[in-house]
Amino acid sequence: MPPSLKHFALLVLLIVLGTANGMAGETPEGDRIALVTDFTYHRGATDSIAEAKALALFGAKLKAVRLAAKYLTHKGLLEHYEKKENEIFCLAAGTIPVDVLDERVDKQRGTCYVKIRSQISNVDFIRAHIEDLEAEKREAHFSYSREMEQPLMPGIEPGRELSRAYRYIRKQQWRIAIIYLDHLQKKYPAWGDLYLAKAIAFYGINDREEMMTALQRACRLDNQEACQELQSFPSDLS
Repeated sequence: MPPSLKHFALLVLLIVLGTANGMAGETPEGDRIALVTDFTYHRGATDSIAEAKALALFGAKLKAVRLAAKYLTHKGLLEHYEKKENEIFCLAAGTIPVDVLDERVDKQRGTCYVKIRSQISNVDFIRAHIEDLEAEKREAHFSYSREMEQPLMPGIEPGRELSRAYRYIRKQQWRIAIIYLDHLQKKYPAWGDLYLAKAIAFYGINDREEMMTALQRACRLDNQEACQELQSFPSDLS
């Protein structure tokens, strides 16, 4: 059996065993991280209210996923996903159940604020990993023309949409990643996470000028990781 299929079979087995032990739906408290996180999304000129709310919610959920992964890994309950981390975290953030504690749209300031409560277990990451393997398998059958056209998903699915970009990046398909992100940018022109991914893709093709432009735009859109990375580069690059 190929390694990828073995890994997939193992993940399915873990889900089955987890369900048998009560980890799906009734996860033991020791394996579950309860978190309260929030996020403020700065709306673009063309963003609909629905898009702004969805991206704010995704931001709060992604923050929770990253925190949960940190603590679950320290407890030895979660593997290190290495280069797959971003794509798996995006998928997990798209699917974890949450309670919305607060949601506010400020039309004058152009912001959408969301505060959530979530309970995240290692099973959420296992499910996201399985979905990632399935998505990669589907995308492997795309024709070259389909890859260049980069059709987008219908509806608003930020987790699945950004995860696809990170799969291209992991496989070092830099130009395809950039083309895809160009298309996604038309859909979400004010999404900071998108520009951070784009900066990584530009770095992959050694285009430092475009990389810095993408990082600067991500930072202006309040992506803190991009702001921190900007501070790390020599002044002649920024």
